[in-house]
Amino acid sequence: MAPTIRPFVKPAVNFASIQRLDGCLHSLPELVDFNAQNNADHPFCIQAKSDGLDTFTHADFKTAVSNCAAWIKENVPLRASTDPNGLTKMAPVALFMQSDFGLVIHEFALLSIGVPPLILSPRLPPIAIMHLLQETAASSFIVSQRLSEPAKPALAALNAKGISTHIGLNYDSFHEAGAVASKPKFDLPTELDSVVLLLHSSGTTGMPKPIPITHRQLLFAVNCHGFDTEEEAQGLNVSSLPLFHGFGLVAPGLSMSAGKTTVYPASDGIPNALSIVELVKRTNAKSLMTVPFLLDDVVNNEEAIKVLAGLDFVGTGGAALGAGVGDKLAQGGVKLLNFYGTTESGPLSDTFVPKDNYSWKYFRLRKDVNYKVDELDPKDGQRMFRLTVFPYGGTEGIEIADQLIRNEQYPETDFAAVGRDDDVIVLATGEKADPLILETMLSEAPSVKSAIAFGENRFNLGVVVEPASPIAEGEEAAFKESIWPIIAAAGQKMESYSRIPSQDVVIVVPSSVTIPRTDKGSIPRKEVYALFEKDINEVYEKLARGVEESVEALDLDNLEQNLKQLVETHSRLQVSPSDWTVEDSLFDLGLDSLQALQLRRVLITAASKTEVFKNTDVAKMIPVEFLYLNSSVREMATALTRSGSAGDATESWSEVNKFVEQYTLAQSVDTKDKLPSTPENAVVLLTGSSGSLGSHILANLARSPNVKRVVVLLRKGKAAAPPVPGQKYDRSGLTARGIKLSEAEWAKISSLDVDPTQEQLGLNPMVYGALQQNVTQIIHAAWPMNYLIRLPSFQYQFKFLQNLLQLAMDGNGDTKRRFVFVSSIAAVAKVGLASGGKLIAESPVDPVDAACGIGYADGKLACEKILERAAKTFAGQLEVTYVRCGQMTGARETGVWNSGEQIPMLLRTAQSVGSLPQLQGTLSWIPVDDAAAVISDMTFSAGIPPIAQHLENPVRQAWSDVIESIRQQLKLANASVPFDAWLDQVASAEGEEDAYPIRKLHDFFKHSFRAVACGQVILDTAVARNSSTTLRSSAAVDEATIQGYIRHWKETGYLQK
Repeated sequence: MAPTIRPFVKPAVNFASIQRLDGCLHSLPELVDFNAQNNADHPFCIQAKSDGLDTFTHADFKTAVSNCAAWIKENVPLRASTDPNGLTKMAPVALFMQSDFGLVIHEFALLSIGVPPLILSPRLPPIAIMHLLQETAASSFIVSQRLSEPAKPALAALNAKGISTHIGLNYDSFHEAGAVASKPKFDLPTELDSVVLLLHSSGTTGMPKPIPITHRQLLFAVNCHGFDTEEEAQGLNVSSLPLFHGFGLVAPGLSMSAGKTTVYPASDGIPNALSIVELVKRTNAKSLMTVPFLLDDVVNNEEAIKVLAGLDFVGTGGAALGAGVGDKLAQGGVKLLNFYGTTESGPLSDTFVPKDNYSWKYFRLRKDVNYKVDELDPKDGQRMFRLTVFPYGGTEGIEIADQLIRNEQYPETDFAAVGRDDDVIVLATGEKADPLILETMLSEAPSVKSAIAFGENRFNLGVVVEPASPIAEGEEAAFKESIWPIIAAAGQKMESYSRIPSQDVVIVVPSSVTIPRTDKGSIPRKEVYALFEKDINEVYEKLARGVEESVEALDLDNLEQNLKQLVETHSRLQVSPSDWTVEDSLFDLGLDSLQALQLRRVLITAASKTEVFKNTDVAKMIPVEFLYLNSSVREMATALTRSGSAGDATESWSEVNKFVEQYTLAQSVDTKDKLPSTPENAVVLLTGSSGSLGSHILANLARSPNVKRVVVLLRKGKAAAPPVPGQKYDRSGLTARGIKLSEAEWAKISSLDVDPTQEQLGLNPMVYGALQQNVTQIIHAAWPMNYLIRLPSFQYQFKFLQNLLQLAMDGNGDTKRRFVFVSSIAAVAKVGLASGGKLIAESPVDPVDAACGIGYADGKLACEKILERAAKTFAGQLEVTYVRCGQMTGARETGVWNSGEQIPMLLRTAQSVGSLPQLQGTLSWIPVDDAAAVISDMTFSAGIPPIAQHLENPVRQAWSDVIESIRQQLKLANASVPFDAWLDQVASAEGEEDAYPIRKLHDFFKHSFRAVACGQVILDTAVARNSSTTLRSSAAVDEATIQGYIRHWKETGYLQK
């Protein structure tokens, strides 16, 4: 309910003076303090939630900002700017959050401690975010909890570049009722023209540019009101304007300066017309501030128009409100108010209750803004004007590119924008799409003469393409197909709403039509639009009808996966398909209102082609609000049909369980509990020392002062001589890897030849008995690196594990033996792919969920289950842990990397074919010598070890950066090629098989490599970091280390010099 009207003490503010004036406030932190003291109980805002409303007073706001500021100081590294010519004195902190009260709190908390927040739109692509962070020299990056999951790969890339990343807290974490008296006032800013806030815009170069805002400009921005009565000023105001845009500051500003309490929509979805109208009704709000396209959706809803007509005003801005929509709303009694401004200038129009003969088609300039109006040449008999604004503290005027007309009844104040001088295309959603990247990339293609984007006040960009040579009749589709990769590549560099959705919005200029050009050779955009007006309208009519030639009928027998595929193909989510599931809300994955409209069209098309819906009005079955009511694929499937089906269960999991049962160690008759293991005077038994990881584990153990002896088990051949107890270890394997040990360290190492499948490992009783009595820790790292072996062929590995567990159980020592098994990320890859990109927990997994049919992976999984049973059965005698390892690289110290592994095989193939493949996403590489140190840390860590731990570099890197670095070092002239096309080139290339080693693993690289290697499967390492100081201090693999690997492969002849 609306609050009772009570006096709101309005502060005296001054943004005109650069000097402080007695009795005046000059900054927003001062305004927060003023209201906390003078309007403490007045509601600052109401935050809507899916299950209710949260109300916060100005005292609550002050407390929350103070608490958030304290949290930031304690958790986020803050520093002065290192650039003397930079925009700000303090290095900015970026905020990447959904639009709700939480963003306001974090933003004002940073303002209060003199640290400029850089407010980032969640819809920016990663490349644009990185550009802004570099341009502003931001030191830290705070992401909301909701956006942190889809942003994980990007966060890893930021960490790799030295930008500290943090997950912000929800707004209720900072609420502390009744505590305002304990919060000191904020420090007064000493320089009123210092930059305190950084917003961004798309700019004119294809990349967003940071826009600095000073204290004076910010105070000017929030004081844009002209209410006549206290009732007008204090009525609740619902605002769906995004808080990460400049206009988003108006709503909280009105609350602070006029007492007009803001109501924020729930942030767990994208606001739509019906939800906003319902919020207005639920809160008894008196005004609404929104964008034009939401009003488009209510124009045919008489009940919604009645609700809006009862408001003091409905303010709209950011894009042009269609004349037909505005007229119909006005005829229905809705008091429309036209907002106007730019990010650089701040809001230039007043907020007030429209009266008398105010026309909604014009905005009314504020009386406190410094500006001049210049008249331009008339156009079609209409007088035209241009506005230049002089911001407070600015040294130059800002000439706004809009072409204006004016209301002759109010010639000094009322204007309307009817066009722009620049090439920015304002979409119906209010977003400003910069087509420069798209037009430039297309125009640079040999087959294209010119390209002109269109889409003003539409939901999508489209493009008119003029071929360099005439296109024969019937070849238009082939031409579109040939340029589509360029369009797609351009889309990756543009904001999501700016991307061309399909080839249906590409208009090919016929040879009979000439594109108009000016005397200077430039293309007049508006003339092109007029020339192709019919074609452009047909394009959007086709989209509006939901006609997509590529959409087929719904597959009702596999509906969830069918719908998921439709979403992946048509919504252009910035999330990898494997990083989300049918249970995830599409809005949590970044689906915006524009994408929701497009996806609805696709669903309507698919349903209309489905036999069971032949006699159904599918547009009514899938109404405008369908996706808002059914935001996950599972909910959509349930809404479309109540019949369900389950896929056929694979047999992989049952085969895993069969071998687990077969090789589980039976419980001994007489067992007694033993003391915990200790790291001192360790005698470690190690398998797998001939491998890369095993070699470095061995070296690490030999160098450890805690290790007295290392016994290396070597698998003997069938015709081998009887084992010699305690024979010296063959040094050649370690020496070949560049590993150097002192003589004292070599002396710690001895080896034993064993038969892994025989009782007591094929050792004579005396030797086996010695092992029983002396071994304190066992590290089992032996495993064949072969992805082609089927699971039954790993039975000798299961027997080896069983025999080692038996050895660990035998003997009469007083302390438990610690058993460390080296597992693999492959064991949980399927779980990761099915989890929507969530971190894979360091815990056991069910074979039903994890078994994948790949022998290597399922074999590791079977061993994990055997070890889990041993850990439970022999808890009093054994300490068991298995370590799932991610991608290990060569040694950081020596550069030696086994050429039989996936990455070197890929690089050798790349040299032979002449190009590298394109790989998206992120990688997690950890040098093998660092990984060995982690294994040693876990072997000797204090306390009972967790059953499952993960070994993966927590600092992730962008594949694109690494690929480009490698391309330069290999001196490959050709650009990287899309992965599948690259595999096809490899398959068809002529030459020796040895030159193309990945051919042997073609299916693995085609179907599995990217899933594990490119950030779709990410291991959580929180538990492991507690066990390992090495893992806690991990850093990204730097360029010098990668150079060392390539140098080694060239020196050994594996790669060409």
